[in-house]
Amino acid sequence: MRRLKPLLFIPLLFPCSSLLAQGAPLKLDPDSVKIMNAELVLRNKSKDVNGYLYNTGNGATVFQQLGKSIQFKTGAAGYPAAGDSVYQNASLVNHTIKVMRNGLLQYRDGTNGVIVDASAGRITFRPALQANDIIFIEAIYGLDLSVNGATDGGGSTPSASTLRLLPGATDNGNNTFTLRWATNAKTLFLSPKVVGLGSSTLAGTGLSAPNRLGDKISTWLTNNTSAHAWTNLAVPGYSTKDILPLEDGGVSGQNIETAVQLRPDMLFVSLPSNDPSSGMTVAQSMQNLRKVDSIAQRNGITAFFETTQPRTNYNSAQQQMLKQLADSIRSAWPDRYVEGFSDLVDPSTIASILPAYNNGDGIHLTAAGNQFIADRLFDRWLGYFQSITGVKKYHIDSSVNQTTWAPFAQQADANVVKSVYNRYNTAKVYFRVRAEMKNGTFTPWSPVATLSEPDPLPGVNDYTYRLLTDLGGDGTTTLNGSNQPDGRPSPSPDGWGKFWNNWFGVGGVEGFAANASFPDMRTTTNEITDMSLQFIGSPTGSFGTSQTKAINYNGFTVPVGDYPQQALYDNVFIHSSLNPNGIVLRIKGMVPTNKYYIKIWGARLDDNTAQRTLQARIGNEGWETAQSVETKYPTAGTPNYQQAIKFNGVTGVDSVDITMRVGGTGTFAHVSLVDIGVVGPLPAVPQIRLRDTTTTLSTLQLTGTPINGAVVTTYSWEQVSGPGTATIANATSATANISALTNGTYVFRVTGTGGGKTYKGTSTVNVFPNNGGLKTLRIHFSKTAVQPIPGWLNVYGSPHSQRITITDPATSWTIDNLSPTPEFWAPFASNSASDIDGTTTGNNTGVIPDIALKGYWFNYSLKWATGMDNLILTGLNPAKTYKLKFYASRNNSAAAPRYGAWRINGGAEILMNAFNNTTLEEVRTGISPDANGKINLSVHAPSLTANGAFGYLNALVIQEE
Repeated sequence: MRRLKPLLFIPLLFPCSSLLAQGAPLKLDPDSVKIMNAELVLRNKSKDVNGYLYNTGNGATVFQQLGKSIQFKTGAAGYPAAGDSVYQNASLVNHTIKVMRNGLLQYRDGTNGVIVDASAGRITFRPALQANDIIFIEAIYGLDLSVNGATDGGGSTPSASTLRLLPGATDNGNNTFTLRWATNAKTLFLSPKVVGLGSSTLAGTGLSAPNRLGDKISTWLTNNTSAHAWTNLAVPGYSTKDILPLEDGGVSGQNIETAVQLRPDMLFVSLPSNDPSSGMTVAQSMQNLRKVDSIAQRNGITAFFETTQPRTNYNSAQQQMLKQLADSIRSAWPDRYVEGFSDLVDPSTIASILPAYNNGDGIHLTAAGNQFIADRLFDRWLGYFQSITGVKKYHIDSSVNQTTWAPFAQQADANVVKSVYNRYNTAKVYFRVRAEMKNGTFTPWSPVATLSEPDPLPGVNDYTYRLLTDLGGDGTTTLNGSNQPDGRPSPSPDGWGKFWNNWFGVGGVEGFAANASFPDMRTTTNEITDMSLQFIGSPTGSFGTSQTKAINYNGFTVPVGDYPQQALYDNVFIHSSLNPNGIVLRIKGMVPTNKYYIKIWGARLDDNTAQRTLQARIGNEGWETAQSVETKYPTAGTPNYQQAIKFNGVTGVDSVDITMRVGGTGTFAHVSLVDIGVVGPLPAVPQIRLRDTTTTLSTLQLTGTPINGAVVTTYSWEQVSGPGTATIANATSATANISALTNGTYVFRVTGTGGGKTYKGTSTVNVFPNNGGLKTLRIHFSKTAVQPIPGWLNVYGSPHSQRITITDPATSWTIDNLSPTPEFWAPFASNSASDIDGTTTGNNTGVIPDIALKGYWFNYSLKWATGMDNLILTGLNPAKTYKLKFYASRNNSAAAPRYGAWRINGGAEILMNAFNNTTLEEVRTGISPDANGKINLSVHAPSLTANGAFGYLNALVIQEE
């Protein structure tokens, strides 16, 4: 057959019909054209491929290759019976699927249509199949680029110029970046990230769920795609100017810059009618939209633009602008516009809404009107996103100057068009992509994508506000593996003055169960917010038999950065036995216009070889983009402040899901704390303001004050926690009278109701001991750091095995155990300290607080001799004298006798009966330090063997006289 030139003028004669010329030549690409029996027949490389020509509706006709066609009648052998709703066939996997039911095309709809899971080749019918239903299923491979050849402008060699290679690179904020260079069916069906920019139609003005356009989009994505993410940034009243970059007058948090930061696969822009009333011309509107599209394309994001919609309450000039703008959008984006005008306009007007679809204000649409736009959007997506079958591989080059290029990566899967790579520097890097075709040809290089320098991250002092949450035990109801109360809440405020949220889970000692939540999080400056944390799924899995679930206590007992040691000591563990694909940490109450910097830090001390890797991904990102961090440290290791999962610059959302699972080869992972820094204003939250306070008295008043518009008519007070049970008077008024307070930390809550709403406020009350204005140091001893006591210094460790020197920041006095050289502390069963074996009253009514009575240091069998002092106080004033008070307590789990035995500066032995003691104290006055400001003390076994082999010291008070 004679080969034709690329451009042909062919007169076509059809009997009983005529073909009207449109003023443009018919352009046909090689190989040949032949007229047979009044049919146009194309003979080229598609001659052996089953398929058809498809008019996309924008002046382009493409060849679509058929995959599998299936037809059956309900109840036929091998097919679903009446009442069934699911049909699955492996030959449908990863195809574009269309379904006809009794001759009617079935839209994607969870109520009246079909739900298609292309990745599994599964179709779910809604409603269920009925007797005698006739089903026809058509599976399309999509666009075969080796079939649709075209010249690339350099000769007659075929290439795939129809393949859209528009790369974009975005920094992920965690030393990785995402590069995307094309779209395909996977873009739509597998974990699509979709962002909407727009005004009241997309925002849903005048309608409620599920009738709003955004609801319809979310429902369609849920029914037709796998693990989608839909973010709607639309705001009523917006024009095309509002979605521009900030420097062009756009609004941060709802504009194209915010959309790009969310790293979507596609963007839907719906701005149907506000530009004419904003004083913009059609040309200005198109200029704005083209800038949005240009920014999206530079980032590899495909944007779809809704045309304008009719608007009845406009004058004729404004309606004419709507019509012209609709035409302009269709012309500018023939394969990416979404029709919103022609289906809804009253044909007797320029641009008024058909009365049937007018929601009553002449501006907005009814639910049925929104459905037209939704269906046009879904049809556009189904036509636009096709699988790619003609590509052999993609070649990716990189450059730092756009002059010298070097190979960066290759991708051998034609339908993998997006990947995450490690960032190898912080400089600006450029990328370009081209496709190598199966027929040996290459596409031209794509436009250049720019990976900008990563934005400098704000430091902890640069955030507008910050929220810190300690996950672990409460030390009272949560139990360790030996079924002993364990856990260390972070002090609030801590030593740096920051307030913490202490989350112990739900269900008391049940720990962190599925759906456990922590509401009303507070900032580090103690401001209440609407933010909350919640677990979706059970962290613990089927591991463990302890009454307390999912809590581990083998963390650090030292601080790191600005995290106190209590935040590092205990943690929530995740076990892979029940949820191998992870559990969700849901963060709610975010402000879309703010930026969030989320850090998840975890640690567990363990010298075993098994990994304890935490893996996490945000939103609906795939696991291939997940971050991993090792949460296991050697027992002799030091904590690393930066060794954490980090999601930086999260914006444009009011909530986010972070899926966490066990990574690596281990079965455990750990989360000790969640650190959220925020850049952006703190929203005013209607609440009851209840301030934290301190006191040295046993009584005080607390007042709940409604602020930010809260209306409160009833009050109810309760004690949440504390060392003892306080008495609350006036518990149903705004001001409560609290009494029977003792030295320790209390939390009180007031609940207020009014206007159909409930408000809760909490106050932390730190009750300090009354030192009468005298310079005083109160020390209590333990094996590990324990819950802080206001006004006390916790000295912890094993005195026989380590040198423990601690200086009190308030007095500048120092305590030193001098160990292990010389060896003046002797252990029993490798222990010389305890956290739990003292005697307590249970209500903090002993001579010193229960926490101080509970732990102690001890010396076993080693008796004192001259020069064997083993506890030294330094930094004292040689010109002063001091009062010393000693305390010893040992519970009756051991046999009597049990004593505290002490000496001051080598003097006579001081004995105290420690057995079950909660009331005794030994007081010595007039004690003088030496010329260097030092007092020598000893803690030894009693000098008389009949008095027992142990010497105890629970607490010590030094007071300047």
